[in-house]
Amino acid sequence: MHHRKMPAGRASLHRRQRHAIDRLMPFTGAPLFHALQLLATSDSARFHMPGHKGQPVFNSFRDVFAIDYTETYGTGNLYLGDGPIRDAEVAAARYFGANDCFFLTGGSTQGILAMLGAAVGRGGSVLIDREVHRSVCHGCALLDITPYFFSAPLLEPFGITGALRVEDAERQLLTHPDIRAVLLTSPTYYGLRRDLPAFADLCRAHGKLLLVDAAHGAHFPAVGLPSPVEEGADMAVLSMHKTMPCLGQAAVLLSGPGTDRASLRENTALFGTSSPSYPIMASIDLARAYNEGPGREKYQKAAAVCREMREYICAHTVFTALTERDFPSLDPCRLTVCTAGTDITGHALADALWSEHGVACEMADERNVVFILTESDTAGAIHRLRRGLRVLSRRRRETALPTETRPFPPAERVMSVRDARFAPSAEVSLSDAEGRVCARPVTPYPPGVPLLWPGEKITKAHVELIRERWYNDIDRITVVMPEK
Repeated sequence: MHHRKMPAGRASLHRRQRHAIDRLMPFTGAPLFHALQLLATSDSARFHMPGHKGQPVFNSFRDVFAIDYTETYGTGNLYLGDGPIRDAEVAAARYFGANDCFFLTGGSTQGILAMLGAAVGRGGSVLIDREVHRSVCHGCALLDITPYFFSAPLLEPFGITGALRVEDAERQLLTHPDIRAVLLTSPTYYGLRRDLPAFADLCRAHGKLLLVDAAHGAHFPAVGLPSPVEEGADMAVLSMHKTMPCLGQAAVLLSGPGTDRASLRENTALFGTSSPSYPIMASIDLARAYNEGPGREKYQKAAAVCREMREYICAHTVFTALTERDFPSLDPCRLTVCTAGTDITGHALADALWSEHGVACEMADERNVVFILTESDTAGAIHRLRRGLRVLSRRRRETALPTETRPFPPAERVMSVRDARFAPSAEVSLSDAEGRVCARPVTPYPPGVPLLWPGEKITKAHVELIRERWYNDIDRITVVMPEK
């Protein structure tokens, strides 16, 4: 249903209600949320979807159902870019220092697919770092995109990828002139920030577009850091729900000057639902407004707490926290705790924190446990995390640091991502995977970074390293079946 304007006869009623509703929002205005609140408190009968009609059928969803609308009078239409939704997008673009902003209700995955569709297109080529999320792999399969890769050396003792080298990316651009865009992940799951200005300069020099998966960086303006487009990216996706007070699946796609706005809007519609959630969009609007008001100070406090936690862990436990001494550019609100050099793995530490102290982490791997800090963490929650790490540390002993992490071996591409993904396939055990062609991304999740992509040949070295480091997570691999 197309967006319809509010009938003139109802305008005075809404003006009378606006002042009362504004008092609920003492910080910067949130136009979409306000419009939905006005509708929810108006005298109207809702003979349109959703089926709950705004009624508190389930008490727990009372307030959400009230503002859960569809495209009707006064709500706007996301894919037409009008009404209060558009007002909210413009406010978000201004907040993030972007030329434009597009709301997404399918998470950063929707935005990544839209970026690839608009910037690379069907049958194109893209240069990516190996830290990309598996949704990039899915986008390459859907659009028949050829991926080229470059990787960062590992950062020890954490065993995670460190700084990406611009010269490595340039070498690929010169070798493969058909590449249309470079796609980077910044910040990474572990909180490492890429040198986006340097890569933006590289892309401009070679006539390529710079795309950034900044799913974990939506809170950056609140802690005084620039958004990706302010650092030179042409397009960037931010998962608002990951680090800001938003409903799950809330995300935005930002664009810089010179990007094709119409193409981006069309691609967000192509890869999104035709019934976008109004509560999700309203939560984006509210979170942005909140961070322009009291949220900014609270996020800065969260960053200070994270900094203190890093120093406390290094000084008072057997564990090691990732700090600026290890890597100069970090997410101020991401706490990565390393267990290398102790007699416990990251997975075991995460499990012990949960089972003994009720502390749930964001993710864990063999050597690390990752925690996201935001303005919503209470003093009690922070105390529980600190105490849990301290208590568990007392039961551990220090050991020799492990040998340097073996990087995952490069893989030979023998089929296109699309052909491998949609070919007849079957699951096989690790032992039977050697010499076969990967059909699905091999992904220890979280964080969902593919070790092997569809179309890549699985070698003995791949199988050995998977068995060594991810055996509990990955014991079977989907491979392409030979043609009969």
